[in-house]
Amino acid sequence: MFSYTILLNLLTLAFSCVGLLSSMTFIFIVISSHRFRRNLSLILAMNLSIGGLITCSAMLNQTIYMLLNTPEDYLCPYRSYFMTVGGLYIFQTTLLQSFHRLRVTVFVHDRRLRYQSRQLFSVLSLISFSICLIGLLPLLITKRFSYYPDAHACYIAFNDTVGVLYPSICFYFTPLILQIIISFWILSHISHRTLVGQPFYKTKRRILKERRVLFRLFIPVLLLMSVGVIYFVFFFRTIISDQQWQTPAYALHLSFSGTSLATALSMLANLLFYHQVSNVVRNLFRCCIQNKSKHRRTIIVI
Repeated sequence: MFSYTILLNLLTLAFSCVGLLSSMTFIFIVISSHRFRRNLSLILAMNLSIGGLITCSAMLNQTIYMLLNTPEDYLCPYRSYFMTVGGLYIFQTTLLQSFHRLRVTVFVHDRRLRYQSRQLFSVLSLISFSICLIGLLPLLITKRFSYYPDAHACYIAFNDTVGVLYPSICFYFTPLILQIIISFWILSHISHRTLVGQPFYKTKRRILKERRVLFRLFIPVLLLMSVGVIYFVFFFRTIISDQQWQTPAYALHLSFSGTSLATALSMLANLLFYHQVSNVVRNLFRCCIQNKSKHRRTIIVI
């Protein structure tokens, strides 16, 4: 079992580095370009990368302590706190992206939302991040981020019903339900609007386009929710079973590995799906390859 633990920790470390690098790349490209900073869609996508950056940074720090078998310190619950805050902010940001899509499709002719959209979404982003920080403070203050001696890490205990269900219902499932409602609203509006006086092929193409956009917004949520199944399997097993059953030591390691993998894939998808940012990455990568080839030719000539 010890070898499996080391393997899971190494995978968590690798996935966290990938997610950290991807999120930092996206944030740096958007911030460094004045044209990108004026694009509201990219700004909201950058907020998603900020959530991934927080999660991967906390996860990376947590994994290093787990690999070193470091005993409990006073920062242990804070690492889990910020790791959870980052995951919650990813859900909140995808909800804001869906709300922005609602504005540009259903409320596109509303002048108040049109001319104040940047200020509106800046305030909403700040409010969402504040909700994630403040909403989890009761768990941190009441010391619900328990220490697992076998894993050398802190997290919400599997047998803590309030500690598990409170953030799940308030910060995971509620934004998910709202995002689903907004998506159905957008699709029904597009279908009704394009069916009137429009050719069938244009109607179908418009609907397919909106479906692709909305599915892209759901990717981070679906990835994190699929990983959450791992955690909830052990949670319900602990709650339903008798008191003699103990959560295995690898459960937390498996949950961390899944979370880091889902976050890394979300950050990679966020980096690749926005063609403005992905084109910059391709150009930089192409320039690096060309410079290396020129350097090699220079060495050969010399």
